[in-house]
Amino acid sequence: MTVRVAHISDTHLGTKPREGVRHNIWAVEMRTRVLENDFYERFSELFTRIAELDPPVDIVVHSGDLYNQPWEGNPTQPPVVARETVITVLKRFIEKTSIPVLILEGNHGIYRNLEVSFLDSLKMAIPGLDVATQQEMKLAFREGKPLVRSYEKLNVYCFPFIEYNVLESAGAVTAFNDWITTHQLPDSDRPSIAVAHGMDIDRSLQPAIFSMGYDYIALGHDHHQHKHAKNAWYAGSPERWRFDEIRHEKGFLVVDIESGKVPIVTPHHINFARPVYTEKIAIEADDTVESIVQRIESLFNEKNLKGPWDSATAARVRLVFKGGSSRISGFDLSLAMESFRMKILSQDSEYNIVQLVWTTRRREIDHDEAAYPEIESEYLIEDPEEDFKTYLETLSLDEKYDPETLTRIAVRALEITVGRSGEKITLDTISKEESG
Repeated sequence: MTVRVAHISDTHLGTKPREGVRHNIWAVEMRTRVLENDFYERFSELFTRIAELDPPVDIVVHSGDLYNQPWEGNPTQPPVVARETVITVLKRFIEKTSIPVLILEGNHGIYRNLEVSFLDSLKMAIPGLDVATQQEMKLAFREGKPLVRSYEKLNVYCFPFIEYNVLESAGAVTAFNDWITTHQLPDSDRPSIAVAHGMDIDRSLQPAIFSMGYDYIALGHDHHQHKHAKNAWYAGSPERWRFDEIRHEKGFLVVDIESGKVPIVTPHHINFARPVYTEKIAIEADDTVESIVQRIESLFNEKNLKGPWDSATAARVRLVFKGGSSRISGFDLSLAMESFRMKILSQDSEYNIVQLVWTTRRREIDHDEAAYPEIESEYLIEDPEEDFKTYLETLSLDEKYDPETLTRIAVRALEITVGRSGEKITLDTISKEESG
């Protein structure tokens, strides 16, 4: 028996980029801002496309972070429009297709200190919707019961987000692992999948899940759509949550599953009307603020960003300044850029740009200002590999040092540091990782 699953994740409804955004621009007057509305449109697009699939899927699973807030960086509730969007889109989808939908709770959209969940109210409002919350998992763990949802053709074992340090501080790491291997054991008589929200880098992804024999593991938390193991994929986020995500294909996955066989995973991608750019601007030794601004204007012209305002196609731009000039200070550059941004984002601007932000990378600066102050990344660095390669470009390396090897060592060290792992790094282990 073949089971067909649509796997989506990390929709982050309610995200509101604010820094460097053009003022008083609404997508829906007095209801949603332009960039906030992009996330709502992607959510609706996902379910429209899934409803049109032929053959149809048997179930849609959402592997966490339905909403963007609350979370530890923003304790506010999801916007009213975010909740209205979920109810409207899911009701229409389920009524039209009769396909069940399961939403897992991630680390966003969850109150850390309250035993309540926004997903519970959604379940009450939308017939045909199932949810799996962190509170349910804690209860199942305490009572020694499985957290599983059964459907006509398959069982779905649920692993909502839980922080490793919470389990560690409670002395429950071993017991939680035992709960997985004892009570989340799949039924051998029918197809079974797991849905989990977690990553290796913060140890929120439980390794035991991969030894349980699930036919497919639907993962969330990493916004990069990719294969994690032979039977496990991250669906990724359908919208660009951070600027560094422009390198990723965005969309959803369709998974065809047969018991005991490797699942067939088909990515479906989204074509975006709104361009998003991250561009490097090299500051030369003899540069002035005027020459830098002229260089930026030339770049904007090359990218065809000059033109009448169009809220659907207005670009988001992030500039990364590298190097330095003895003729200007960081303060001078900041003043010039603030003035330039006011011009670019003004109502009578010649440029079709909705957001302009920048960071400065110099050897003496350790921290870059985030592009989204209201949604600071869960990671210490947006893209460790890219950032370290950028740093190496500022150095005069001896030819005996391979930049790729140095980058792998640095990224692996960061992962171990964040995960507080006792693993050691050697050239042998790096070589094995590369060959594997």
